[in-house]
Amino acid sequence: MEARESRALPPPGTRVRVPEHVLMRSLGDEMVMLHLDAESYYGLNEVGARLMQLAEPGATLEQITEQLYGEFEVEREQLEHDVRAAAAELIEAGLLVEAAAA
Repeated sequence: MEARESRALPPPGTRVRVPEHVLMRSLGDEMVMLHLDAESYYGLNEVGARLMQLAEPGATLEQITEQLYGEFEVEREQLEHDVRAAAAELIEAGLLVEAAAA
């Protein structure tokens, strides 16, 4: 998913989770998702799939970034931006929702 620069990025402390109307299945390193309400399919690469796995039970974007930083070789600042941009797009698509703090 490619983020549009005009989209406001959620802050790192935003807690997200996968809503009940989204089914996810891993296919190798990638993930396929079905938005049941919109009857739409989506696919994510390895990093996006891992983001969704980490978000599934509920996590802050900061927690997700920290976990991904330990798993992938990437610059920290770029990763934080990419996680926030991907979250904004996933929220807009209804594949993630903002969740109450645990």
